[in-house]
Amino acid sequence: MNPFNDLSPEQRTIYDVQEQFIMEWGRMSSSWGINRTMAQIHALLFITGKPYSMDEIIERLHISRGNASMNLRDLMEWGIIRRFRRPGDRKDIYLTESEPWQMVARVVRERKRRELDPTSKVISECLDNVPKSEELEDAKLVRERLQGLLDIFGMVDAVYEQVFKNDETFHQTLKLFGRNG
Repeated sequence: MNPFNDLSPEQRTIYDVQEQFIMEWGRMSSSWGINRTMAQIHALLFITGKPYSMDEIIERLHISRGNASMNLRDLMEWGIIRRFRRPGDRKDIYLTESEPWQMVARVVRERKRRELDPTSKVISECLDNVPKSEELEDAKLVRERLQGLLDIFGMVDAVYEQVFKNDETFHQTLKLFGRNG
């Protein structure tokens, strides 16, 4: 039995567009160091706008149960998807934020927390450990370069504080650009 037999040509086109987006989102994510399957699950939930059970995700993306389970857990940890149950149902259902601006803000917050903050901390620790002697040219060079990186991280932090820190600052920024996100 072919599930596409019941689709109109327009529905089939929509399905094909969804598939193309899901594949591209997965491809693009691997360039950013994000698991391809994790991105494809997110893309499926985002582009269809529908809640899916784990079994439906497995069937649509042709992935293993373990892979689906691990990536769904990671997506929930990132705050990008949420799990719920319909009254009287025993299956968990997953859905994602439908607003692209909100989704990107959550990703930025999580990436900053996981990647930028720890790196900034290590750079600061490295800087603290560089000998203070002005006579050592290597020490002076290392201090200058590390301080330059910390200055850049500081600018990123300032932008983050003004734009992405929380939903309120993010919505205020969107309003400045005429967006309602």
